[in-house]
Amino acid sequence: MKTLVIDRQDVTFNLQLIKQRADGAQIIANLSANAQGMGLLEAARLLREEGIGSFAVSETGDVVSLRDEGFEEENILMLRSTLDPTEIKKLIENRAILTCGSHEAAAAINGIAESLGMVAEVHVKVDMGLGHYGFRPNEIDKILSIYNYMSNLAVSGIYMRFSDALKKEKQAREELEGFREVIAKINEAGFETGIAHAADSVALFRYDFCNLDAVCPGSALIGRLSGKENFGLRKVGYIEAGLEEVKWHPAGGKIGAGGGRKIKKPLKTAVVPVGWYNGVGLGPDCSDVSLRGPFSRLAALIGRRLKQNRPVVKIGPERARIMGGVGMNFMVINVTSTDSQNGDKVRIDVDPRLAKGLEISYR
Repeated sequence: MKTLVIDRQDVTFNLQLIKQRADGAQIIANLSANAQGMGLLEAARLLREEGIGSFAVSETGDVVSLRDEGFEEENILMLRSTLDPTEIKKLIENRAILTCGSHEAAAAINGIAESLGMVAEVHVKVDMGLGHYGFRPNEIDKILSIYNYMSNLAVSGIYMRFSDALKKEKQAREELEGFREVIAKINEAGFETGIAHAADSVALFRYDFCNLDAVCPGSALIGRLSGKENFGLRKVGYIEAGLEEVKWHPAGGKIGAGGGRKIKKPLKTAVVPVGWYNGVGLGPDCSDVSLRGPFSRLAALIGRRLKQNRPVVKIGPERARIMGGVGMNFMVINVTSTDSQNGDKVRIDVDPRLAKGLEISYR
C-alpha cells in the first residue's frame, strides 16, 4: 500500500496563519489542481468546517463536483476565462462566479445567460503583467461595456494577480497601483466593482499592502510557497509506503536507478515502491527558464537533477540514504543501520500537487 497522507492539523495550522495575514479580508481558498493535490472534496469539507465559504477553481468539472456533493451555499469562482459554450452553460447552471477576461468572453457569457433566462455572476479579471487571462489596464472602454450593455451579467468582483510577487516588490506596488486606477475609472463612470482581490499566497505572506477586500491563497494551504521563505507554514503532504525486498548485498556492483551507486562494503537495502511518477523528488518551480547564458542553464539543470535525487526518506525518525537515483516507480534505500523488515512503513516528503498514482488519506 502506498498513500499520499494529508495531515489535517497541518492544514488547519496553515489556515490560521492565512487568516492572520488576511487581517479581516475575505478568504477565497484556491482549490485548483485537485485542491493543491489534497483532493478536491475532502479539502473543501475540511475548509468548510474551518469557516471558509468561498472557493476558487480552474476547471468546470470541479464546480460541478462541488455542487453535486452538497456545496450549495458556497461561492465558487472559476479562475479561468473561457469562451467554450458548453463550459459556460455548465458554469452558469451550477451558479459559479465566472471570470470575464476579455470582451469576447463577457459577450459569450452574457449571450448564453440570456438564452437560459438567467443572470450570470461574474468577476472582471485585469491583466497587470502575467499575459494570460484578463483585460489590459488601457482597455477601460471594453471593461465599461460589461457594465453598460451586458444586462445578463451581474458583476460582483474584480481581480488581478501579480506577475512576480516573489522577487519584485517595486513592480508589485506599481501593478497594484495600476489596478486601483482601473477600479477608480469604473467608479468614476458610476459603477460599483464589488469585491477587489489581488493577493495569492506569495503576495499575501510577503507584503502588507495588497490584501484589498479578499485574498486567494492556494499554495499556502499546503505550506509550499515559491521561494526560500516559508513564513512558519507547515509543509503538507507525504507518501507512506511499505518496504519491499529487504536484503543484504555483498561488496561490489551497483544498486539503484540511473546507473546506481557502487557498493564498497556489504549493505542491507530495501525497495520503496514509489518514484518520480508519484512526484518523489520533483518540484513545481520553473523559474530557471528565465536564466541567461549557457552556464546558468547548465547550473540550473545540475541543481534540478541533484534535487530530484535527494528526496527525504524516513524510517521512523531516521533518514535513509537513497542508493543511486529515483526510478519511475521505485527507489532503493540503505537500511543497514536499522532492523527494517518487509512491510515496515517509510515516509517520503512530496509536494501533493505533483503526486499521482496514490490514494489520498486524511489523518
